[in-house]
Amino acid sequence: MEILKETIEFIEFLDYITIVFAFFAMIGTFVNFFYRRKDSKLIKIYIKFPDNSTKLVPYHITRRNFTRSELFGILRAIDKEENFKIKYISTPEFFDDVLQVQKGKSDEITIRLETDDKFSWA
Repeated sequence: MEILKETIEFIEFLDYITIVFAFFAMIGTFVNFFYRRKDSKLIKIYIKFPDNSTKLVPYHITRRNFTRSELFGILRAIDKEENFKIKYISTPEFFDDVLQVQKGKSDEITIRLETDDKFSWA
C-alpha cells in the first residue's frame, strides 16, 4: 500500500512539472510571436532620381525575404534594359540601409540615383 501511495505522489509531482513546462512553453510562444510579427511587414522601396523626384516601386518585399539579391531582382525587373548600374548600391550607406531594414529599424529603403547612373524606368 505504501508503494502505491508513493507512486501516486510521484505521478502528481510529474503533473506539476508538466504544468510548469507548459506555462514556459506558452510564454516562449508569445515572445516568439511578438518578435516575428515584424517579419511579415511589407518593405517599401523608393527610387530617388537626380532631379530629387521620388517614385515608389510598385513591388514590395516582406522583411523576412528582404535581401540585397531580392532588391536587385526587383530593380532588374523595373529597369527597361535589365542591366542597371547604380553607384549607391556599392556604398557602405546602402549596406547600412539594408541592415536597418533587416533588423526591423526601418520599413523602407530609398535607392538614390546620380546623373551618371544607368537605370531607365518609365
